[in-house]
Amino acid sequence: MTGESAEAVLEAAHIEPYRGQHSHAITNGLLLRADLHTLFDLHLVAVDHNGNLVVSSHLDGSSYATLQGRPLRLPQQPAHRPSKRGLAAHRKILA
Repeated sequence: MTGESAEAVLEAAHIEPYRGQHSHAITNGLLLRADLHTLFDLHLVAVDHNGNLVVSSHLDGSSYATLQGRPLRLPQQPAHRPSKRGLAAHRKILA
């Protein structure tokens, strides 16, 4: 979503919390910049049903607010795309 190419700051984020080996499915993950991973885990950013970033109003006035509506870059293979169900569940807890 940010187009970051510096691999050192990219992290794999779980959409649904890690609950053992079965939660390591590719559909339960997003590749995010480290700061966005933190915000995702804190439910301050989420992904809407169209695959666009949703930024919590708690971040209004910050540089993160400018990311509102930015689309995810999705894998070409549908089987590798993030779970819509998982993203919807995460979005319900947006702070």
